[in-house]
Amino acid sequence: MILLDELQATLKNFPKAQCCWVAYSGGCDSHVLLHVLASLIRLETNDVNCDVAAIHVNHGLQSRADSWSRHCAQVCNELDIQLKLLKVNAKAKTGQSPEAAAREARYHAFAEFLPQNDILLVAHHQDDQAETLLLQLMRGAGPRGLSAMPVMKVMGDNTLLRPFLNVSQQVIKNYAVQHQLHWIDDPSNSDTRFDRNRIRHEVLPVLKQRWPSLSKTLARVTQHQAEAAECLLDLAQNDYSRVQAKQNLGISISKLGQLSVARQKNVLRYWIEQLNGFDAITSAHLNRIFNEVIPAASDSQPKVTWQNTQICRYRGVLYVLALEKNTLLSGSQDWQISTILELSQQRLIANDVWGQGIKKSLITGGNLTIRFREGGERCQPSGRANHHSLKNLFQEWAIPPWLRSQIPLVYIGSEIVQIVGYCLCEPYAAAPDELGIVIVSEYL
Repeated sequence: MILLDELQATLKNFPKAQCCWVAYSGGCDSHVLLHVLASLIRLETNDVNCDVAAIHVNHGLQSRADSWSRHCAQVCNELDIQLKLLKVNAKAKTGQSPEAAAREARYHAFAEFLPQNDILLVAHHQDDQAETLLLQLMRGAGPRGLSAMPVMKVMGDNTLLRPFLNVSQQVIKNYAVQHQLHWIDDPSNSDTRFDRNRIRHEVLPVLKQRWPSLSKTLARVTQHQAEAAECLLDLAQNDYSRVQAKQNLGISISKLGQLSVARQKNVLRYWIEQLNGFDAITSAHLNRIFNEVIPAASDSQPKVTWQNTQICRYRGVLYVLALEKNTLLSGSQDWQISTILELSQQRLIANDVWGQGIKKSLITGGNLTIRFREGGERCQPSGRANHHSLKNLFQEWAIPPWLRSQIPLVYIGSEIVQIVGYCLCEPYAAAPDELGIVIVSEYL
């Protein structure tokens, strides 16, 4: 009843879906999860108000992989549960562990296949949680890493649930034996060349001889760490709003310095991680930012680079760059303002607003032209008497050199009418009683 109660409680506490899918490998743990779910939906009173199905991923890494797929199909047929079979290429990339490659391929397949808002159930248990915590300790992880696996995780448009996370593996095996289930033993799970298997077969058994309740205790540790990570996230979000530079393009070094060093590191990690397309920062690179970038002379432009990400300093502000995206843009592109214009790193959206933006009456046929800086451009910012070069305006606005070529310039004919995000140009600004077009830029 323990497993049935855990599953029912989990499903009751989380969002409803059209279908609950069991990630079914054919192994003991996922077979038990599937069997318990099949039993639950046959009860007159249950909290499963959706369809139930299983999904099996054939990684193609074992010679018996196809026979495992047939086994899963036979079990699902006996339980009268729909099964979806997926095949993936789980070959490891250079420098990638086979475990990580298989996991990445598997979850990518789940994300690609699952219909929107469906639930994926996985059979991770308390002992898996203990293994994950020990692995993270060996990697020097912080509170978020040491919180290991959550019961619920958002996975794109879907929800991943781990209903057995507070249940020991022994309870699961006892259920399998009691109900005479037949499952697959993947030989790779016994290969102690893999870190998780070594912890499972050689480390945890020794520790449990001295501390029999170790997995339960370590599960409590992960809960404490999850709470600490949540507190650090709340603190980082509050601090981030305080240290942002003008136009939210970077971090003000002077504002950052008003925080303790621990809070500075916390908010810098948050800043980098909440931006799309940037690599997570290591402690070593974070220390380099504090030792080389932040204390550098105001007229210098120090940099710290890792993988495809770079931290730069310019006029007292820290900026983060994705190196593979830091390319010069050129040419021009016509834009029908009734549509969203997708650029390489951002999208432009035009909204009708009275008394703001570009005079709509001057936009012939609803078309504008978007270009990027090539050199020599001039315009007259709204409210100013004279024309200025873009170079001088960008210097005045303290825009870093590497960002200047990525700012969209809006043209009507040969005239710049707006520098997106910075200014409108004369004589194109809408008067208070005129309908205007406000252009909004959203970074991808």
